Amino acid sequence: MEPDWPSQSASKALLKVEADKLEACLPKLHGHYFFQYSALNVPILRASTLQHSFYTGKDVGEGQLDMDFQLLPFRDNSLDCILAHHVLDYDTSPHQCLREAARVVVPNGYLVLVGFNPWSALGMSRMMPKSLLPSKGRYLSLRRVQDWLALLGFRVEQVETCQFLPPSILKRFPGFSVKFDALLDYIGLPFGGVNIIVARKLVAGRTPIRPQWRALAGRAVSVNHTASTRTVTRRDGRVSNR
Repeated sequence: MEPDWPSQSASKALLKVEADKLEACLPKLHGHYFFQYSALNVPILRASTLQHSFYTGKDVGEGQLDMDFQLLPFRDNSLDCILAHHVLDYDTSPHQCLREAARVVVPNGYLVLVGFNPWSALGMSRMMPKSLLPSKGRYLSLRRVQDWLALLGFRVEQVETCQFLPPSILKRFPGFSVKFDALLDYIGLPFGGVNIIVARKLVAGRTPIRPQWRALAGRAVSVNHTASTRTVTRRDGRVSNR
């Protein structure tokens, strides 16, 4: 991946669209810890309502930490919200990265994923000699990521898409591109260049403790289902069977 890609003018315009979309669609967060990490070494979200926010990149850069995205240095159920910015696009093991992110999110916490849509004009540009995207990416379909999230115990709360036009048009005609984006987003077309998934970690239901029944001591008694007999004592003292 080209280290200078985020510094290009068209790339900056695209990243700004992502940041604006994130700020518009993220739910109001409550809690203590917000963690964002980016494969593009860009702190995409500028502010958070959580008390403590921190960021890391893949190769130090602007990040406060440098870590392996496949092995996050946090204990289980410790972070209220995680924002993974194009991590699944550019890591060698995206499923393991997602599993690690799911592990450290608290129950009812949020996991936000930002990724390029391979079935968009922006995603298809990777097949051109001069791609508009960083090279060496393995872009995942929306359905596949949603299936992974479901297996990991997450419910997808929201899916947003943005940047239907190539970043080059966004760079030259920003006003037209933003309005065109808003129109297609309102229509609900799924062909935006960037997918944003907001998922929530489900709380595992409690398994009721069933009483342990024990067999009573004694001999089993057979029951005759064909006929039944009962003894009745009459008023005159005689006994009869029915």
